[in-house]
Amino acid sequence: MGARSIPPPPRAVRTVLHAVWPLVGVVVTGLMVPVVVAGAFHALLDRRARLFRVSCLAVLLMWVDIRMLVRCWALRAASPEGDSPTWREDHERLLGDALDSLMFYSRRWLGLRVELTERMHFGSEDEPLVAFARHAGPFDSLAVAWLLARTAERLPRIVLAEAMRWDPGIDTILTRLDASFVPSTGDRLGGVRAMAATLERDDVFLLFPEGQNWTPSRRARVIDRLRRRGDADGAAHAERLVNVLPPRTRGAFAARSSRPRADVMVIAHAGFGELTSARRVWAAMPFRDRPFLVRTWTYRAQDVPTDAETFDPWLRARWDEVDAWVTEHRTDRPAGDPVDEAATTDGGPAEGNPTTPGTVRHP
Repeated sequence: MGARSIPPPPRAVRTVLHAVWPLVGVVVTGLMVPVVVAGAFHALLDRRARLFRVSCLAVLLMWVDIRMLVRCWALRAASPEGDSPTWREDHERLLGDALDSLMFYSRRWLGLRVELTERMHFGSEDEPLVAFARHAGPFDSLAVAWLLARTAERLPRIVLAEAMRWDPGIDTILTRLDASFVPSTGDRLGGVRAMAATLERDDVFLLFPEGQNWTPSRRARVIDRLRRRGDADGAAHAERLVNVLPPRTRGAFAARSSRPRADVMVIAHAGFGELTSARRVWAAMPFRDRPFLVRTWTYRAQDVPTDAETFDPWLRARWDEVDAWVTEHRTDRPAGDPVDEAATTDGGPAEGNPTTPGTVRHP
């Protein structure tokens, strides 16, 4: 069952959950102590110490979330009406610190490392940026959001499923930052348009047009569904895509049409997409020999269609390019398979401060 099908907690449950979340953290930490100890002893048999790493990381990430919630409480105590002149900036800084902590602990305990393969262009400094990213593998949302926050120096604004309101820290800070929690039923595009309308010039609106993580089984289901609908062209296109799902263009176009002067970034990544099950993730840990490779293409606003009829094939063509790039950079590609390290795009980069290729500096 995907997150989109999970209903949000009732308001009363949310209130109680927010109040007791630190206490829950204390209880869970106590319950995890035997697991951590067992993981330490198991490391004598498992040289990769996977159980020890995962159990320690789970506790640390939970406390990152709790710390973020408590700091949100402190900001509310200092400004009960939320009218402090630095209210938004304080919460943006708090969210950035939480992303830094998440990446720091993920790197230290699991070896998660983000690398850029090409120069990165951030778009016009006078307008927000709209970014469409591939969705595949564990950690991809975290890694991409952190990359945009710290390398592009643009706060990621993201549309989330309402199920994420079960996490008190995420619920509190993103609600205060006017994030859009998409309902499981009803108008799913209204939140996209509303968020696009509130973007500041140094924001980036991050969307995952595929709508769900790529896996071989989901790819097969999408192809089957398109065939049953009688969409032969869509099914043929989905079959040509090996590493990505065909993009759902309605949400992407809603964001694009709401901010027609914004430049558009397309984000591809490789290295973790083939980790499509808990067993594969477990077998690959730690990830020191598996960098999270990222390639971005940034298109000037005037080069991106603003009408639905031409935007649909434009985005599909970009996803063809993402798929081809991922194929060239998959970590499980056959030995000797060539890798084009000088891949370019015909869309033309927008003006902005470039980031050179290589390992991105972690916090």
